[in-house]
Amino acid sequence: MEQLPEVIAPQPRRIRVIDLSKCIGCGACEAACEALYGTPFIKVYRVGASMYIPISCMHCQKAPCVAVCPTKSMHVGSDGFIYVDKAKCIGCLACLEACPFGIPELEPKLGVVIKCDLCRDLRAKGLDPACFAICPTGAILYGLEDRVFSEVKRRVAESIAKAHRETPYYLKK
Repeated sequence: MEQLPEVIAPQPRRIRVIDLSKCIGCGACEAACEALYGTPFIKVYRVGASMYIPISCMHCQKAPCVAVCPTKSMHVGSDGFIYVDKAKCIGCLACLEACPFGIPELEPKLGVVIKCDLCRDLRAKGLDPACFAICPTGAILYGLEDRVFSEVKRRVAESIAKAHRETPYYLKK
């Protein structure tokens, strides 16, 4: 009897999403990252009276930084996240030019690009990324794609319902 080739089911994809409506600008994510890696790969910007935007690598599915890297140092890992192979990096900064968020940074001592790897070393030990683990308001969501999106949908529905309840009666149709 002929054996059929083994079918390997794709691993569930993990993602990180940042809920801007929950961010209070405390900087805990930034501090945790800096404490672990010596530089904050997530930065919190104040853009209004009480509006904060944490910016970090988005680990794009069609990452322009990966597409332009001449040495393939910037690459997509088997888990779908974007990584830098420092041994292959020549510090040309093509990835920085291509990134719409300006995320990759040149590490001046080594002359190579560095960026968020979503705490690859922690995740390898079964731990969560530091920014997610330390966020006091739950603004940073991380986990299996379907669970994260379910939570995002729940939050959006809750926000819409709240806005509808709080709309003055004379503005309702």
